[in-house]
Amino acid sequence: MSKQYTPSSSSSALRRMTPFIISGYIVNTILYLSVKNLLPSTLVADEQYCLPNNSEEPQSRWWFNNNNAATDDCDRRDLFSFQIVSLVNLSCLGLLGFFTFYITKRTSKALPQTPQGRYFGNSVNVNGDVLLKEADYINAVIVIFQGWDFITSLFFEEHCTMIMMTHHALAFICGFFCLLYDVSLILLCNVCLV
Repeated sequence: MSKQYTPSSSSSALRRMTPFIISGYIVNTILYLSVKNLLPSTLVADEQYCLPNNSEEPQSRWWFNNNNAATDDCDRRDLFSFQIVSLVNLSCLGLLGFFTFYITKRTSKALPQTPQGRYFGNSVNVNGDVLLKEADYINAVIVIFQGWDFITSLFFEEHCTMIMMTHHALAFICGFFCLLYDVSLILLCNVCLV
């Protein structure tokens, strides 16, 4: 009879990946602030990205007011910086998944070819080694990106919609519990890409 896998708190991927996750939040924030401050202030966005500057109609939230008080130009360096951070995070996820599935093929070599082996792909084996470290990184980047994206979306009217905020919250929760219980989300990511 085979022994059932029960995750322990000492082998949790969440514990292993916490320093990486904290670093990811810091890197995303530094990248956002750097891009925003390095862009020239004379860069003017297209009208469709500017909020109406109507003094009779108060803004629904003060932080959505991105219009320049001195001129009628609007400053959307914040939105461009947000998109750059999103590009970096999504590129990291896509490239790591592609590399793991199609280049090294570790998803079929490193894991036991059983449903349990595929589901708990980032669990620790008897030697104390993680079977598929890439799954830990995929899950951690999802937690980093979705958590950061949820918080920053509060400051962007275009992104602060119920559907987007629910998406960010659910994706974060999914990634968090995959790390906590050593579930391999890398397989689910591949299914979503197909």
